[in-house]
Amino acid sequence: MPDTKPSGTQEQFVTEPISVGFPWRLLVFSVVLFGLSIFIYVGLNVGYESYLDSKSTSLDQKLAQLSNSVSEQDQQQFIVFYSQLANLKKVLAEHAFGGNVFPFLETNTLPQVSYTDAEYNHTASQVTLTGEASSLQMLAAQLAQFNKASGVQRTTLSSLNFSPRGTVSFSIEIVFAPDFFSKPL
Repeated sequence: MPDTKPSGTQEQFVTEPISVGFPWRLLVFSVVLFGLSIFIYVGLNVGYESYLDSKSTSLDQKLAQLSNSVSEQDQQQFIVFYSQLANLKKVLAEHAFGGNVFPFLETNTLPQVSYTDAEYNHTASQVTLTGEASSLQMLAAQLAQFNKASGVQRTTLSSLNFSPRGTVSFSIEIVFAPDFFSKPL
């Protein structure tokens, strides 16, 4: 009678029987998940779509009632007013405060210096001043005052003349920082 007990080499390669239940459980889970996905799709496609259509129709009716309650003339006036507000907002956002130059000159001009002419160039953020100083030292002090003032990028003495009265006529170009004119001082 043959021995039913496996030998040493057979014991190494003996495997357990394959479980047939696992693939069936995976298949059932996949079918349930697929069925649930189809149920959700049909529910959204049929139920929720009709719900959204009814809400859209309801809102369209309310909008029509609202537009009928406001006259055509009032609607046109509102459109014109809104357009004016939008344009005003745009203009004020781009507005440069050129008036900042006057407080700047008041606080940074020495008493012995006077101005006879001023030109403002918005695109270059520049002011050109023409005037007189009591002496060359006062003009140099005035240039130093402008150079150390906040908001000034650079100053340039573009012309210098001595008058017979002993005063100095000059022309100065002051270039301001770009944000100097963006808000009032």
